Amino acid sequence: MFGKGLVKGLWTTLKHTFEWDITVQYPEEMPHLQPRFRGNLLYEIEKCIACGICVRSCPNNVLILEETRDAETKKKQVVTFTIDYQYCMYCNLCVETCPTNCLYFDHNFELAQFDREAIKTVYESPVGIKIKLDALDAEKKGETLSPEAEKEQKQITNMTNAVKKNPVKVLSRFVDDEAQAEILAEILLNDERKLERLVPLMIKDKEKAQKIAKAYVAKEIKQKDAPEKGGSE
Repeated sequence: MFGKGLVKGLWTTLKHTFEWDITVQYPEEMPHLQPRFRGNLLYEIEKCIACGICVRSCPNNVLILEETRDAETKKKQVVTFTIDYQYCMYCNLCVETCPTNCLYFDHNFELAQFDREAIKTVYESPVGIKIKLDALDAEKKGETLSPEAEKEQKQITNMTNAVKKNPVKVLSRFVDDEAQAEILAEILLNDERKLERLVPLMIKDKEKAQKIAKAYVAKEIKQKDAPEKGGSE
């Protein structure tokens, strides 16, 4: 048994000794690739109907589709289509599920880049981008607040005016005493950003507003006491 295996192995070696070399001197010489070899994933944006089937079928979230809808034709339009090759495992599911055959692999396998972000390919559709920008412009021009948003904005405006008109009376509900209310009033009236932050909370979340108001007061008292302690030492 041992001798038979040895003879068979030597015969295989002898047979390959007189064959042509199959080593490819890459990159000077490019290898021969089979027709079904999967290299670079390519995308034809003109054929795409923005159905999103390829995105949903991809197991590694390699594909990102940004779409919009044409207001006149009601059809979806591609805005951008991104392929992130660094996560692709070349399973071919996106190609198989595409109804318009706009995805396919070619034989280009030299995809290495110095920067990882450069491995991505982003396809942009001028038509889709224009439709999206037109829709955003139209939305801005016809922008209206909902009844709830209008009511909330009115409450914020009224509360802001009340704080500016009679601050101690209004702010006393959010601190321990009138002395702290006076300190808080001085803080808010001198800093419009803090006032804009606290007023909506005074309407929607009283407990949180109290915590922030007391924090403002405590910080102010600490800053005022610091020079006095430093001078006494």
